[in-house]
Amino acid sequence: MKTEENFRYLFGPVPSRRLGLSLGVDLNPLKVCTENCVFCQVAPTTELTAARKEWVPTAAVLAEFDRWQAEGHRADYVTLSGSGEPTMHAGFGDVLRHVKAVGKFKTALLSNGSLMWLPDVRRDAAEADVVKVTLSAWDEDSFRRIHRPAAGLTFAKLLEGERALRAEYRGKLWVEVMLLPRFNDAPEQVRAIAELAKSLRPDAVHLNTTTRPALAGVDVPRVPEAWLRTVAPWFSPAAEIPVFSGRAVSPAKMTDAALVELLARHPIAIDALAAAAGTEPIEVERRVAGLVAAGRLAIEDRDGTRMVRVNFA
Repeated sequence: MKTEENFRYLFGPVPSRRLGLSLGVDLNPLKVCTENCVFCQVAPTTELTAARKEWVPTAAVLAEFDRWQAEGHRADYVTLSGSGEPTMHAGFGDVLRHVKAVGKFKTALLSNGSLMWLPDVRRDAAEADVVKVTLSAWDEDSFRRIHRPAAGLTFAKLLEGERALRAEYRGKLWVEVMLLPRFNDAPEQVRAIAELAKSLRPDAVHLNTTTRPALAGVDVPRVPEAWLRTVAPWFSPAAEIPVFSGRAVSPAKMTDAALVELLARHPIAIDALAAAAGTEPIEVERRVAGLVAAGRLAIEDRDGTRMVRVNFA
């Protein structure tokens, strides 16, 4: 269980739609990122930059992880993700190597792919058992409309870097495609993305849409699941539509601070959180009711799915 007193850079473990029970490692201050994606679930990017440095202290991150695993907690994966693009952190490879040396956990790097054109980023990314990169655009204009990148980052660099990673990397490469109404869900657009994704020779393609509230200041509705299933065979390999798996700590056993910290980095459907915690949705709603009344959390109906997130307003 994550508590405000004990952990600052770890969150969860949380149920993941791809990684089972995933312990998150957040290497970015909120909200530092290379992109300001219209579909971002965390918050609008307040520091949009491609700068690579030690955004948070590597030694402190490693110490927290050592303490967490010494307490006997479990997870299927230790995952670099959270408040921004993890490859911005100059020490992300050291974190992966440290976790790997423990010998108990698989590792994953959830990246938007924007810095993979840098050889040292690809070198360190290769330490992960799984690397997920994003490909939701098909040209420079669509890349800028959807991802709104930092100065100096281009679609050509993104594609160059992701292709170079595939050529060098021997682990599992996953490509995530986020389909958004009015941005990239027209048939010819999806086919163009699928053709580029094929050139990356991924081990898996994950087809997603906005299952969580987008908080980047743009109204982005969800693509119907029927359309996702229609276009999934256009990809090679055929795209998967991930579902939540893994068992999480019950919200009833979490402190208010722990629950708020978790949801700040990982807004989630109430049904999914309940299923992962082995409880009922009504119990989750009761647990968060006080925090909602206090204005710390918000519940939103998202196309028939009730989502709980931190209220940044």
